[in-house]
Amino acid sequence: MTGPTPVLLLLTLALAAAPGRSGGPAASVTFLDGQATRSAGGKTEALSLGSALSEGDQVETQRRTRLELTLADGSLVRMGPLSRATLETAAFGKTADDRKVSARLLVGNVWANVAKAVGGEARFEVKTENAVAGVRGTTFRVDASRDRSVVVRVYSGTVAVAGGGLPRPEHQQAGPRHQVPGPSEVTREQWEKIVTAMMEVRVSAAGEPEEPRPFALAADDAWEAWNRARDQGKE
Repeated sequence: MTGPTPVLLLLTLALAAAPGRSGGPAASVTFLDGQATRSAGGKTEALSLGSALSEGDQVETQRRTRLELTLADGSLVRMGPLSRATLETAAFGKTADDRKVSARLLVGNVWANVAKAVGGEARFEVKTENAVAGVRGTTFRVDASRDRSVVVRVYSGTVAVAGGGLPRPEHQQAGPRHQVPGPSEVTREQWEKIVTAMMEVRVSAAGEPEEPRPFALAADDAWEAWNRARDQGKE
């Protein structure tokens, strides 16, 4: 991978738990245009159509590469050029409510098409250094810039976007209390924005989410056009 710094377009996918309760792979390559590799146990090998991905694999795409991974439940995660991912763990039960999937995106973009709506105790998240997009619907996109700002766009369904710069309840730890300036509590509305279809939310480099606002499909956005066409079975 080339670039001015090692963090250039670094993508980490954390698929929470084990590589599929059925015993199969966590994911497999269902589309590859260009070159991509997977690294595990100190060894690196080229990916090809049908390659299986397991817990701990790191995936890296080269320039002008588009890669599609199909998870064990049929959900799709696509990576663009110059991206790097680590498949950490995955858990898929008999129903969508048993699914636990989490993706961490540091820089770059990822497109996710969730197989079924998420409910119950299920989790399907895409995390960046400063934001978390928790899926309650089907199709969404996350773009993380080098300055650590993030844009989340929802094409169908609903996504809850939390700013990473604010203390979320699950990140609070017990310990000695210290006096700090400002309010002592953070409301859910402060750290989470509900984003519905054809809406986007921007999260600053400091992890502060703006209010959701509508967006229009871009005629010159090749990444968006390719993903939408593939989701519709036209490519």
